[in-house]
Amino acid sequence: MLAGTRVIDLSMDVAGAFATRLLALYGADVIAIEPPEGHPTRWLPPRLDAGGAASPQHDPERGLLFAYLGGGKRSVVLDLDRDDDRERALDLIAGADAIVESYAPGALGSRGIDPAALVEAQPALVACSITPFGQTGPRAGWRVTALTAAAAGGQMAICGDPDRPPLLTAGHQAHYQAGLHGFAATVMGLLAARRSGVGDHIDISIQEVQASTLEGRGPAALVLGAEGSRTGNGARATWGIHACADGYVGLAAMPRQSSAVYDCIGHPELKQSPLFASAWTPEANEVLQHLIAEWTATRTAREIFEESARYRGPFAMIPSPRDLLAWPGLVEIGFWREVWRPVLGAHPLPAGPIEFDGSDRGEARPAPLLGEHTAQLLNEQREPPRIAAPPAAATLPLAGLRVVDMTQVWAGPYGTRFLADMGAEVIKVEGPTFPDSVRTMGGATTSPEINQSSHFNEYNRNKRGFSVDLKSPAGMAALRRLIERSDVFIENWSSGVAERLGLAYDDVRAIRPGIVYVSMPAFGHRGPDAARMGYGPTIEQMGGLVALQGYEGGPPHKSGISYGDPIAGTTAAAAVALALDRRERTGEGAYAVVPQRDGIVGVIGEFILAEALGQPLPARIGNRSPAFAPHDVYRCRDGEPRPILAPGGELTGELSERWLAIAVDSDAAWRALCEVLADPRLDLPGYATVEGRRVGSESIDAAIGRWTSDRDADEAAVLLQGAGVSAAPVLTPLLVARDEHLRARGAFLACDHPDIGVHETFSPVWRMARRPVTEARPAPRFGEHNEYVLREILGYDHTTIEAMTAARVVTDVILSGAT
Repeated sequence: MLAGTRVIDLSMDVAGAFATRLLALYGADVIAIEPPEGHPTRWLPPRLDAGGAASPQHDPERGLLFAYLGGGKRSVVLDLDRDDDRERALDLIAGADAIVESYAPGALGSRGIDPAALVEAQPALVACSITPFGQTGPRAGWRVTALTAAAAGGQMAICGDPDRPPLLTAGHQAHYQAGLHGFAATVMGLLAARRSGVGDHIDISIQEVQASTLEGRGPAALVLGAEGSRTGNGARATWGIHACADGYVGLAAMPRQSSAVYDCIGHPELKQSPLFASAWTPEANEVLQHLIAEWTATRTAREIFEESARYRGPFAMIPSPRDLLAWPGLVEIGFWREVWRPVLGAHPLPAGPIEFDGSDRGEARPAPLLGEHTAQLLNEQREPPRIAAPPAAATLPLAGLRVVDMTQVWAGPYGTRFLADMGAEVIKVEGPTFPDSVRTMGGATTSPEINQSSHFNEYNRNKRGFSVDLKSPAGMAALRRLIERSDVFIENWSSGVAERLGLAYDDVRAIRPGIVYVSMPAFGHRGPDAARMGYGPTIEQMGGLVALQGYEGGPPHKSGISYGDPIAGTTAAAAVALALDRRERTGEGAYAVVPQRDGIVGVIGEFILAEALGQPLPARIGNRSPAFAPHDVYRCRDGEPRPILAPGGELTGELSERWLAIAVDSDAAWRALCEVLADPRLDLPGYATVEGRRVGSESIDAAIGRWTSDRDADEAAVLLQGAGVSAAPVLTPLLVARDEHLRARGAFLACDHPDIGVHETFSPVWRMARRPVTEARPAPRFGEHNEYVLREILGYDHTTIEAMTAARVVTDVILSGAT
């Protein structure tokens, strides 16, 4: 997909390295400029020399995290503090289409490689800067680790049990999320440069990526001033994790799947009771907590998984990395690609998260040895890209393109919102009896309530709404006519639904040759898992993430959001950009499948390699780290009470707790922490090394906890960051909405919704310097743009529109029988 595209990788962390891994996977020639000591991820766990093996401790080729993230790249070693090496780096950049960097703001500029200046000098260049807090704002210079990055973004505060500390998701999830956005935004920038000749400098903040991805809690904080709290593994009986005979299983069922759950657990009679019309009502939930636990307790996870398939019940297994490597559904489709590399030998890499045209999931190539391609690259000649100088103003990347959006709930709408933010005309299609279930999740069925969901409105802004009955010949004819006038068609139905509707890729391509078609099934369209359905929690469970995270000694723990959804949505937006970029070059359309489970496997890649090579990382270690110590969250002085509201707006409680995340990632940082705390009990010689600090972790944590207990979390973080310690307050959704740094960066836009009034929405997290998005249109009310679509796009006359309205082929109210 990206053949002929050259990308310079100037990353220094997991986020940038993951973005460029994906670019390399889909065909870009990615040149990693490494410092003499190698990319920092070469030295992070897991490493092959664990457990006292005889291998040299300081061998850069034994890092399994880099073996994953470096896949498919070429390595050149340059010391950017030297004038001659800096000139060599600039020569490489002069022949590139894009650069991805994650240095601290200003750090590259001080070395004469300022990304913004490079874009001015090379007008078609795309430069993507991924940093913890963005290029501007009061925290722009703050350092983060996996822990402190998660703390700052709002997701950590809502992960875990309500009576226990906030919980870190496994691995480097904040960085992986930002890296995925960096990949998608860079491809979008390349598409914009190809369409217009105008590149861009893209500013991506790891904090903003997470803060804008808080599911319903983020919008509720912005619109209602409501706080979001931790709900543990079992906020609802049909939306949680349950113990079974040999471990744990997951269950994630929307209200419309209630009947399938009742059939699964052997209580079909519940379908006849009005009390159980929805499993989400408090009365039904109280009973189901017992019935489901009773049913799962006597069955193994495999038995539950197989039995629930008979009823299309959304139960999930919770596989470990070892389970995933042998998982029949992954093995059968060739998901694991074996590569060979010196020192490591043969090892698997996961296929790409997008399948193009039925088979292309990217090319698996091993990571390079340090400096393996230095001589080759420095002697290589390449003509700089020849693209005309930019005009005075640049248009949005997708301006003039139209998207037919058939998606619902969160994953699909999240992805298509990026397309709308980037300038596409996105037509959100709903059915008169099949509205987006997020509209009705709280029980609303009439106007204006169906238009007031803050969750729906946040992830559907900038779109147009078209409600049409596809069971009607006239309705299907209207949709086919809309497809004929569109560039992209995207759906997130279960596998097989598109075929039953007559809207599979071949059907749509026959209507509109050259269409970009994106399908987002939970488990793809091939292999034994394809028939299963699943929502975001199912995806994160089946993708292996949940098995890895949890409190020490406790069960696997789901994250605080439906984690699979934003991963899949961002990937789908990237798929659209990749396919449109190829269409610009070749005129060909594309069929892209985004198997949602596979995207989660991709964000635990180092766990997979570690397992495959006999160096498994520890699982469910709470907030501890296999590399750093101390490394945890600490209770601070309580803040002002913040309201917790029910869906109807009633006050149900308050939250005042505050926490501070501290990650000591070097011996120097430890010394700085000791200086700030000034606690003589920390001056033991044994604490000078990370091994000694691990042994003394209980005493060290108690000392830190005493110091934080009567301090303001924000002030303590400022003090520690100033001393060189990575620390961050654990921000909740409402604290994110009030965050001074985010507000200084303009992270929120005003939006005026007819049924809500003026409220705030998150700004697009892909901040393009030449293409700033400064306004947001409200999400569509149900069927709001029916007449616009029929008249302006489809060319129907007044009489036809009136007849379709009278026959309720199109409507702006939800009809009876809605699901």
